[in-house]
Amino acid sequence: MRATRKPKRSGAILIVALVAVAIFTSLAATNIRSVLRHRQAVKSERNMIQTQLLCEAGCDRAASMFAMNREYAGEVWLDQQDPSTGLVTKVDIRMERKDGKAIASVQASFGGLHQSPQRIQRTRHIVLSASPEVEPNR
Repeated sequence: MRATRKPKRSGAILIVALVAVAIFTSLAATNIRSVLRHRQAVKSERNMIQTQLLCEAGCDRAASMFAMNREYAGEVWLDQQDPSTGLVTKVDIRMERKDGKAIASVQASFGGLHQSPQRIQRTRHIVLSASPEVEPNR
């Protein structure tokens, strides 16, 4: 009688499969890290633009309030926190008078607690005329 031979399985297929899984896992992890970094960069850019727009809006408010009332001394225009994100928005307007001119200092800040612990701040100074503008005769 002939003895039946059992085929030798060396496990080469298993090793190849494990290497393939390791490569695909590494590629997926690298891709996820890249997407998360990009997402964080987009959030930071959005927050910087938001802060810049808040500062410009504060300058517009200072100019319009000063135009309505020459004794306008400034205010904390916005100071609020979004309950869902924890982001704090604040616009602080201060007026200073020098050499017959009114100078508005507007400080806007955006950011804060949970999702975006970094606080971004922008400050602008605008010079407003202290005397009412006189239109030339036509």
